[in-house]
Amino acid sequence: MATESAPRSGDSIYAYPTKQGVRYRFVYRDSSGKQTQKRGFTSRTAAKRERERLVSQARRGELRVSRETFGEYWERFMERRKPYLEEGTWRDYASQGRKRLLPRFGETKLTALTAPEIEDWLVELAGEGQWSTKTLNNALKTLVVCLNWAMRDGLIASNPAAVVPALPDDYIERDYLRLDEIGLYVDSCSDEYRPLAHTLIGTGMRISEALALNIEDVLLDRGAVIVYRSAKSRGRVGHTKNRRHRRVEIGPRLVEVLRQVIKERGTASPKEPLFVTPPRNGRASHGGWEGGRVGERLDRSIVSSSWHKAALQDAGLRDMPLHSLRHTAAAAWLATGHPLFYVQRQLGHSQITTTERIYAHLEETFMRSAAAETEEAIARAGGLFTER
Repeated sequence: MATESAPRSGDSIYAYPTKQGVRYRFVYRDSSGKQTQKRGFTSRTAAKRERERLVSQARRGELRVSRETFGEYWERFMERRKPYLEEGTWRDYASQGRKRLLPRFGETKLTALTAPEIEDWLVELAGEGQWSTKTLNNALKTLVVCLNWAMRDGLIASNPAAVVPALPDDYIERDYLRLDEIGLYVDSCSDEYRPLAHTLIGTGMRISEALALNIEDVLLDRGAVIVYRSAKSRGRVGHTKNRRHRRVEIGPRLVEVLRQVIKERGTASPKEPLFVTPPRNGRASHGGWEGGRVGERLDRSIVSSSWHKAALQDAGLRDMPLHSLRHTAAAAWLATGHPLFYVQRQLGHSQITTTERIYAHLEETFMRSAAAETEEAIARAGGLFTER
């Protein structure tokens, strides 16, 4: 096999052989002077254009390359801040980090944090209904402060959390698809997204839990899915939100959907991800280019920012966050007569009070019909309500 070619005079671009043909890489220095590289370009022209863009950013001081994760930096940040904070304030920071920041961003590289991902995180926490708006806005403020320090340390060029708006005081995110809208939404999903959409609506799982599923977690013969873990950014997996696993019951139609997904995975190991990044078949499609993340665990950013929004638009439905599909599942269970206890078990809430706070108002129809049905049963049995 041919070896890597030398760069042309002064352009720092190298050609190298792959099974798919010749590819190009280039080297450059970031704003702090650290040398790094990018690979996988199909032409020298494309590599040159991208290198010129990055070099220009570096000269303006806008480009940083750091391998440090948010969790690693958080530890240093807390240690350095402790002498400057009141004891109560430092404890509040520590609590925000332990309960809300580290579970979501702990394994994410500082340079990979984005404003849309942070906003999704804030909206999802609000949708869970476990914390007040004030508590969540304080979590956002804590993240802003931490990333301001990271920016000051030269690890990131800008603070993505600083542009995320705080939740309004009366914020309540409870929108969901009504029963007559679910079919319209699913029919409008792309072929790549539809099995995952079925899963989110049929199980009420958080998107992070669904993307963390492995093939072996699906019990087709028992009509159930076992939720063991939660997907973090860039394919990593960790604990579920409350660090407990649960069994989620699924219906026969979803069983068949997942059976087909597993069949299409062919010889994949039972321990491999259930949902993986599909290949792109054009610039307008959403997935991964060959040689990139194709076949790896699906990343939530593709789902929330592309597939979900496209399905809503194609169906002519109102805009709502991806987390609304979890509310959709809960609302559908309650609308079809299932009690809050069932919803709690399916969603994995550690306390029934959480389920009540979010969904109790949706039980009204069930409660009204239950009273009428009880009267009717007594009447048929010749009891109190029988006409004399």
